[in-house]
Amino acid sequence: MIRWLHISDLHIKNKADWSSYRKELLKKCSEIGKINLVIVTGDFHDFSDGVDFEYAISFLRELVKKLELDIAYDLFLIPGNHDGVTSIANKKLYVSAARNNPLDMDKAWIYELMSSFRAYESFVRELIPDYPVEHPAGVHSRVWRNKINFIHCNTALVADGSTKINQIMDVDTLALLEFSEDCPNIILAHNNFDDLNIEIQKSIKDVIRTNPIRAYLCGDRHIESATQITYEDKQNRQIPCIGCYKSAPDPTDDYSNFGIIIGEWQEDKMDLRGWSWRRGEGFKVDGNITEQKIYMGNMEQNEIIETEFQNDSIDMKWSADYNRDIDECYDCRKEFITIYHRLSPYQLSRFNRIYGDKYGKLEKETSEKQLYDYVIMADNNLVLEDMLEYIKTL
Repeated sequence: MIRWLHISDLHIKNKADWSSYRKELLKKCSEIGKINLVIVTGDFHDFSDGVDFEYAISFLRELVKKLELDIAYDLFLIPGNHDGVTSIANKKLYVSAARNNPLDMDKAWIYELMSSFRAYESFVRELIPDYPVEHPAGVHSRVWRNKINFIHCNTALVADGSTKINQIMDVDTLALLEFSEDCPNIILAHNNFDDLNIEIQKSIKDVIRTNPIRAYLCGDRHIESATQITYEDKQNRQIPCIGCYKSAPDPTDDYSNFGIIIGEWQEDKMDLRGWSWRRGEGFKVDGNITEQKIYMGNMEQNEIIETEFQNDSIDMKWSADYNRDIDECYDCRKEFITIYHRLSPYQLSRFNRIYGDKYGKLEKETSEKQLYDYVIMADNNLVLEDMLEYIKTL
């Protein structure tokens, strides 16, 4: 198993809440089991802190040390809107030009807006002196131990505090990146996908559609979220957009939800678990994120199986990457498989109480091949439509 810790928005206030949270976070990580890498999706301090990133530096060093990780290889971070704090001349002019024509990736305005992240880049190099790219605040990729390719995106280029939406990034550089065919590609960004400029969204969807990208991880909103990015108008042409909690509690902040996200990768799926934190309660499992999944196999969200129809019988033809053309399957089978992936363990237990003894039990750990074999069996026994109607009621 591979585990990651996803945190975001470290607006650290050195008060009682942060002190208690920090200790409980380190304890929770040790209880969960070995964590292999840490992801931080932007905002390492407040605007008011200027170029001072000391709280974040101290905490991240402590965290990586407690987790017994190598900071040079196991820490992945991208900038947020509060991290572009280096003063530049005529910033408002460049921001206005970019927003008026977001697809005109004029290198002059990109360079100028990128220069506002010089203090952030110094902060990154203080943590990781031999950072492998010249500009840590730019769009680039880093591979974690030959297993996951993280696409680092700066979506805060035009952030000026005036609006949360209509954000912009350098999609030209994104499209020119080399995406891995041998391991999952995960986009890291600060802003939620829906908060990006609509034309930028379209360009990112093109990149997702033409490359094996599994998920979009972000922060910024200070509230956990799990939505889907539909990159093509066909079934199962989606990837999850996972928004993290604010990971530094503040007693004066009544808006944010505080917490962390743990990802656990086994076989072809990354199971996510949300842990929310509240003053007076500590960490508790949060159902808004828990049971969400990232499919880490060879594209298509549900490991789509190729199916051939011969002589009115089903000839299961599996490719090496377990892809199938789900559009050739019967609608009832497709719908059952789609709904199954949304069922909670409790809902599955209710299903198994009705059908498990006679037809066998379904579990959350059921592989895609086992699931499809089950659907074929149920269809051949003329019970699949009844099963489908039942799970719709759960």
